[in-house]
Amino acid sequence: MNRLRAAAVILATLLLLTLASQRLVSDSLDSLETGLTQVERLCADGAYQTAKERLYNITQAYQKKQAVLALFIRRDKLSELETSLYSLTAYVHADYRQDLFCETGRLKAQLNGIRRLFFGLL
Repeated sequence: MNRLRAAAVILATLLLLTLASQRLVSDSLDSLETGLTQVERLCADGAYQTAKERLYNITQAYQKKQAVLALFIRRDKLSELETSLYSLTAYVHADYRQDLFCETGRLKAQLNGIRRLFFGLL
């Protein structure tokens, strides 16, 4: 009877950990994607300074979550994502608007790849 209780506790703990990690990763990736869409919209409207500020806020939020995300996602994938995210600030200018849209599209594709990698394992 004791073994059955221990097994139930372990199973419940694993289930809770899986649900918590799914929620954390999903929310983090969704907030990044939403932020990138906002940056695209701001640049399309010509508000480049506001877009730079928004991009700065996105990168700061990502840095805070990166250590926790590293528990669930491979570090090389997170490093690629971080590098791409930091490189976007160079494209937030009127002359590079089309390049910005291309880079944000590439970054969103990376986010989708990470999402498939993580949720494919669950």
